[in-house]
Amino acid sequence: MKKPFEPNFLPISLDNSDTIEILKLEGEARAKVEKFNSILERSVIKKELLMLFSMNESVQSTKIEGTQASFSEVIESEVTGNTNKDITEVLNYFDALTKAQDLLKQIPISTRMFYKLHETILKDSRGQSRSPGSYRKVQNFIGPTDRKEDATYIPPEATLVEKYMSNLEKYINDEYEDDFGYISRAAIIHGQFETIHPFLDGNGRLGRILIIIYLLDKGIISYPSFFVSEELEKSKYKYYALLNGLRLEKPRWKEWIIFFLNSAIKQADKYIEKLLSIESLYIEMMSIAKEKSISDDAVLFIFNKPIFTIKKMQEVIGVSYNTARRYVTDLAESGKIYGDDKQRNRVYSFYDLIDIL
Repeated sequence: MKKPFEPNFLPISLDNSDTIEILKLEGEARAKVEKFNSILERSVIKKELLMLFSMNESVQSTKIEGTQASFSEVIESEVTGNTNKDITEVLNYFDALTKAQDLLKQIPISTRMFYKLHETILKDSRGQSRSPGSYRKVQNFIGPTDRKEDATYIPPEATLVEKYMSNLEKYINDEYEDDFGYISRAAIIHGQFETIHPFLDGNGRLGRILIIIYLLDKGIISYPSFFVSEELEKSKYKYYALLNGLRLEKPRWKEWIIFFLNSAIKQADKYIEKLLSIESLYIEMMSIAKEKSISDDAVLFIFNKPIFTIKKMQEVIGVSYNTARRYVTDLAESGKIYGDDKQRNRVYSFYDLIDIL
């Protein structure tokens, strides 16, 4: 009979050669993330980009859990009001990201914060009856069926959760020192959190938000803008297998940390490419706007809401309905936005931007 796993407490220790290998890769990851940060910082559409990147992260992170909502469907739901459980989970994740940034200004990364974010993640979704906002009081397990005998992993007993989480909190808040950089420590924190599996539901989503708030807290990123979920989702089964490698008598921390750092490097490269493409598109759109006497606010609006209605544009940028309609008609004629086939309340999509994301 499989027994609940009891992980070692943090910090971890690796031999010198493994630590040096990790530190070298950490340096490369830091340089890439800093490059991404500086391009974002200089961007004239920083605010719009932050919203889009956060929403894309929300889609990718929940996709790892099996949700089927696409980026376009989620953005469109805000316009049409058409929603379902998958879209709700994505929007909850987005709300939790926003809340995390605000909470970070008031309280340290702690159980209090985890409870508040956990409630937001599970609100009105599939896990709403699974003790939102509190650590589990019963045994849980991970596996392909509802039978404990088929479990691929059984986390620590519920009575030990608070002890393990207290140790994790101390590590997060620098009460324990080690030789690792902050991106490597984010990998360790995420791995340990998922191993403790402190909640009945939502552990994966909250664990990935924890990566972001930790990097924000340590000043590695300036905004909730750098996420690794897209890269993790792409290698989902490797991600799970390497997390399982931490649940052994001799945990394979080195393999996990190196995978995480490589994921961060690949994600940064991808984000830099996306940022530069969006910047080019913005310059092109501003040129079209100037030529057609469309206000800059209308261009910024479609970068913020790439799926929209004329009425929404009118409300947000504060012009008359006729002016907003002229802007949209001119943009559609330039081949930059496309409307659906409805006669009333037509929904328009800015596909060039959606495709980049």
